[in-house]
Amino acid sequence: MSRQSIGRRGKIRRRRIILGRPLRNGWRPSVARAAAIGVAPALLVGAGVGALVQSNQAAPGVVQAVSADTPFTFSGFGHGHGRGMGQWGAYGYAQDGWTAERIIGHYYGGTELGTVDDAMIAVRLMARDDHTLDVYSDTGMIVAGKQLAPGEAAHLTPTPDGGANVVVTEGCSGDVLWQAATDLPWVDPIDLAEDRPANEHLTMCSDDKTYRGALGVVLDGTAPRTVNRLHVEDYLRSVVPAEALPAWADTGGAEALRAQAIAARSYALAEKRHEKWQTCDTTDCQVYGGSGVEDPRTDDGVRTTRGTVLMKDGEVVRSEFSASTGGYSAGGTFPPVEDEGDKVAPNREWAKTFTAAEIGSKFGVGDLQAFEVLSRNNLGPEGGRVTRVRVVGSDRTIETTGAEARTKLGLRSDWFTVKEGIDEDAPEITPAPEPGPETGTDPFGSGTGTSPIEQAYLDLGGVDSVLGSPIGPELMLPDEIGKFRIFTGGAIVWTPDLGAQVIDASFLKDWFPSTGSAE
Repeated sequence: MSRQSIGRRGKIRRRRIILGRPLRNGWRPSVARAAAIGVAPALLVGAGVGALVQSNQAAPGVVQAVSADTPFTFSGFGHGHGRGMGQWGAYGYAQDGWTAERIIGHYYGGTELGTVDDAMIAVRLMARDDHTLDVYSDTGMIVAGKQLAPGEAAHLTPTPDGGANVVVTEGCSGDVLWQAATDLPWVDPIDLAEDRPANEHLTMCSDDKTYRGALGVVLDGTAPRTVNRLHVEDYLRSVVPAEALPAWADTGGAEALRAQAIAARSYALAEKRHEKWQTCDTTDCQVYGGSGVEDPRTDDGVRTTRGTVLMKDGEVVRSEFSASTGGYSAGGTFPPVEDEGDKVAPNREWAKTFTAAEIGSKFGVGDLQAFEVLSRNNLGPEGGRVTRVRVVGSDRTIETTGAEARTKLGLRSDWFTVKEGIDEDAPEITPAPEPGPETGTDPFGSGTGTSPIEQAYLDLGGVDSVLGSPIGPELMLPDEIGKFRIFTGGAIVWTPDLGAQVIDASFLKDWFPSTGSAE
C-alpha cells in the first residue's frame, strides 16, 4: 500500500484527499528566500520536495476536516532507524547458534572484516559542555607537568591560545594549593596505559563519574568543551554495555555482544566529527558512560574481538545499528535484509495514539485537515517504512520524510500505519530492558548517516577536508525546505531534490547574519 490518508471522515484512502473546493492558486513553495542563498527555485518545486512548506490561503468551501479531539492510532514495527545491525536480531541469531562474524556478515553486506592496530579516540562529553573541568583521582594525577597527591582536585578553564588556566585545591572544594597557566589543557592519570585499575581512573567532582584515559578542555569557538582521550578498547568497555544488554551473555547471547563490539569499534573509528574530538557520548554518536558502567560480560566481547573492524575499499566502515529492525532492515549504506532474529524483540510491534489537535500542533500546521502517507520503501509488511508524508492543516501544508514524522511524533520507528480511533487490538508496550535505540538519528531520511550533511562532510574527509571544522550546528533553511551547516572553509546545504551541496558560506552569512557562532 503506497498511500494512506486520514481526512474529514477519517477513512483510510489510497488516493490523495481533497477537501471542499480545490485551491485554485495551488500550494506554493516559498522560493524567494531560497533564491537568496543560491538554490535554484525551479528545483524546489514538484512532487519530490520534502520538508516543503506551502501556505494554505483561505478559500470558500475549505473547512476543518478533522475534529480536534478525534483520536488516531499509529501502529508500527521496530525501534530505531533500522539501518545496519538490529541488536535484538543479533541476540536472536546468537541464540540460534550464529557466531558474531556470521551476524555481522548478515547485516553489513558488502563489507569485510579487518583489523586495526592499537588506536586512541577522543570523545566529547556532551553533558559537560560550557563547564570547566573539575576532576580528581584516588591515586593522584598529572596536570601542567606536576603530579598531584591523591584526593587533590584540578580545575581547568580553557584559554583562546589552546591552553588552560589551572587551579589545584584540597579536595574538590577545599583551599587553593596553587594555580598556573599551561599550554597542555589535559589531566592525565598516573599511568596512561590501557586497562588500568579503577582506583587510577579520573573522577568528576560534580557527580563522581569515572573515566579511563585523560580528560581535557578545549574551546569550540568561545564555548568550553570537555574531551576524554583514551584507548579505543577501553572506550568500548563502556560503550558496549550502554548500547547492548550484558545479561544477554547469560541467556545464549554472548555472540551478539561480540558482534556489538565489532560494530561499535568500527563506528567509532570511522567517525571524524571535529578536529578536537572524533565522536561524542550520546545517541548522536554512541552512548558512552565512563568506566563506571563496565561489565565483565561485555568486557569479554570486547577482548575477544580486539582490533576487529568492518572495512570496505580499505577504509573502516561507519557501521550503524539500532535496537530492533522490526523484521526487515531499512537499507541505505548496507543492503536491506530480512531479520528473522528480530522475533525475540519484546516490543517488536507497538502503537501510539494522538488526537488530531496534537498532530496539527506537532507539525505546526494549525488545525489538522489531512495526514497522508505518500510512499514507503516496500520492505516488509504494510509496505515497509514510510519515506514521505504530507500533513495538511488550516495554516499550511508540509511534505517531509517518514523519519522526520517519526521524530516530531516521538514514534519508535518510521515503519508505521495510521488508523482513526483507538485501536483496541493494538499491541501495548511492555516493560522490558532494551538496548540503546540507535546510533545517530536521520530525520531527513538519507539512510546513510546521522544526516545527509554529516554524511557528505564525512565523505569529503571530515575535519581533514577543505571544509575544515564545523562552527555551528545544523540549522533549518527558510520555510523548512532543507538544512544547512557552516564550516571554517565553507558550508553544506541539503534539500531533498538537490541533495547535499558544498557552497560558499557567504550566501548563508548574508541571509542569516547571526549564523556561525559556536553557541
